Amino acid sequence: MRKLFGQRVRTLRKLRMLTQEQLGERAGVTGKLVGQIERGTGNPTLEVIAGLAAALDVELSALMLLDDARPTTGAAASAFAAAEKVARYLARRPADEVERALRILEAAIGEPAK
Repeated sequence: MRKLFGQRVRTLRKLRMLTQEQLGERAGVTGKLVGQIERGTGNPTLEVIAGLAAALDVELSALMLLDDARPTTGAAASAFAAAEKVARYLARRPADEVERALRILEAAIGEPAK
């Protein structure tokens, strides 16, 4: 579990083009702790995890999505980052606008593969 969480933190940090030191500074911890967390050897408190989520500009629940299949590099990671941006944008919009955006996406690029 710690290793998966660390991979998630590393992926999001790299997508945001931050060093471990920069992320640590934003989260109120040391870069050394960020490195330990990313390697799965650190044991962050909930307060530290919340700080990392804020520093990475993701919801705490999104940071805790631990999935072995989550992309960590390349085009898949970029697509994941874009999907996160879209989700954050849509989360602030009224339901009718979200539904309209979905219809526009489906018309523009088709239905998602099942």
